[in-house]
Amino acid sequence: MRLHRLLGIIMLLNSRGIMKARSLAKILETSERTIYRDMDILCETGIPIVSIPGPSGGFSFMENYKVDSNVLEGGDVVNLLLSSMGIHAEKNTEMAQQLKNAAIKLENSVSKEHKEEIMKAKERFFIDSQPWWGKETQNQNIDIIKKSVLILKKLRIYYKKYTGDVSERIIRPYGAVVKDSEWYLIAFCELKDEIRIFKCSRIHTIEVLDESFNMAENFNLGEFWEKSKHQFVKQASLKVEHNSYTVKIQFCEEKKGILEGFYVLSSIKLVDTWVYDIDMISFQTACNIIFPLCDRIEVLEPLELREYIIKKTNKILSLYKVT
Repeated sequence: MRLHRLLGIIMLLNSRGIMKARSLAKILETSERTIYRDMDILCETGIPIVSIPGPSGGFSFMENYKVDSNVLEGGDVVNLLLSSMGIHAEKNTEMAQQLKNAAIKLENSVSKEHKEEIMKAKERFFIDSQPWWGKETQNQNIDIIKKSVLILKKLRIYYKKYTGDVSERIIRPYGAVVKDSEWYLIAFCELKDEIRIFKCSRIHTIEVLDESFNMAENFNLGEFWEKSKHQFVKQASLKVEHNSYTVKIQFCEEKKGILEGFYVLSSIKLVDTWVYDIDMISFQTACNIIFPLCDRIEVLEPLELREYIIKKTNKILSLYKVT
């Protein structure tokens, strides 16, 4: 996290000039005290940062100083940015190597003390992205997709649908989304003449075309994804048959806490009791849940559940020979 923050400070000062610690802290989502510590670290490494007093002052590079592009290249910055957003590079890809190189460059820019902290963190934290069962989905086309999204080049892809059919598409990549470790490409499909979502793991073959394109001015990646996600969830829920089993129960007010976690359809308060309609999903589920509570609540409906409880209670009384 510190490496990303140091990079952020350098790039902000490089592009914006004089900046107050308060502004840097707000942008980088940290405290002003942390910004001051980071400034000390950057100064120790030889980066000429000066503090300018006064109402319009703040931190800035010395006059005529600019970050050497040989130290932090454009690809390094992009990949560090993606990593800070939680978009992790696929193994054995160009992006993964660039990210490692960028991290090494930043490690070399900090003091010996903080290099030791970095090495300690590397030794004591480990991320295993492999699932317990099955194989991790590999997306070998991520480097090509990322470059095409950034330089606005059309792609020819051979895409495998969930039915198994493979079709050729010419697409204009607008952006990429990573959800639950899966990559999705949002692109305008010339075949369908609309913006579509393509699961990257289903792209069998990919080719970058020479033809460039312009994105629609009103397109917003985040808004499009959220809208599409809600539509997908809604459609999926309609396809799944929902089992419902409504139970009407009555209980004293002080017993209300026992219903915590149940899906309540409706409720009504009487003089000193409550009557609730609860969705128990199925008769069997209702039997398993309600019977252990039958000394505290009374089942009013449905009749079959009420009779089940009475019958089972009578069996218990008979077993213990209670009359």
